[in-house]
Amino acid sequence: MTGCSVSADTQRGVEVLSSYSLDNALKETSGLFCIDGGAFSINDSGNKPELFTINELGKITGKAELDITNQDWETITGNEDYLYIGDIGNNAGKRKNLKIYRIDRKDSSKTEKLRFTYTGNKPADNVPYAHDYDGEAMTMRDGKLQIFSKSWATETAHVYNVQDIKAKQALSPIANVEGLPGVVTGVDWSEEKQEYALVGYRSNALGMFKPFIATISNEYQVTGVHMLPQFAQVEGVCHAPNGNIWLTQESSPYTSAKIAVLKIH
Repeated sequence: MTGCSVSADTQRGVEVLSSYSLDNALKETSGLFCIDGGAFSINDSGNKPELFTINELGKITGKAELDITNQDWETITGNEDYLYIGDIGNNAGKRKNLKIYRIDRKDSSKTEKLRFTYTGNKPADNVPYAHDYDGEAMTMRDGKLQIFSKSWATETAHVYNVQDIKAKQALSPIANVEGLPGVVTGVDWSEEKQEYALVGYRSNALGMFKPFIATISNEYQVTGVHMLPQFAQVEGVCHAPNGNIWLTQESSPYTSAKIAVLKIH
């Protein structure tokens, strides 16, 4: 297991190139996966099992209702052949049926289900919002799915590799990411940059959020952390083909759902 913690490079800046409100149909956006000309996004629990395509202006350009269940969708990623939706939200820590759906990009009616557990997890013992067996962030690196945990108890993100070919599996951490200023809600790997973009936040009992974006090396070292005071409950992040970074924000009593395009210098 690899565990790394380094000081963030505070000299690198974040430039917000654009920011737009999302359509109300995506007010609980929970994941983002960039493609040429746009991105896929999804809503989390309590919403229909719908897959949206959007552009950088926040406009919905397509929508498909999938024949699968949305218990707590939290993340989406993919490759040229498939999309992967992580039904892995587990704030209370009591879920025993965590799963990932694989959807054929040419025919969205063709879906498969991957089930998994976390090694060492005992759901009955978990205290809501005070355990490390939650997840909202998933990406694909070198042909492998990876989950970054939303670690309420330790704020140390645990990284898990998922074996795509196995229908049911137990996951153990392959790395830890330490030194983040909150919990992780989204991640995306860039093959070109050989680094991860990661978003998350620290929250309080009043529902106030202190969001951040971080860059993580291919060895799971924190190489930059930047606070995002102009945003709130950030949920999704992805690398656009042109090198920019997109993120989405879920609506809250204080602000609307948004999509933003960033550049990290």
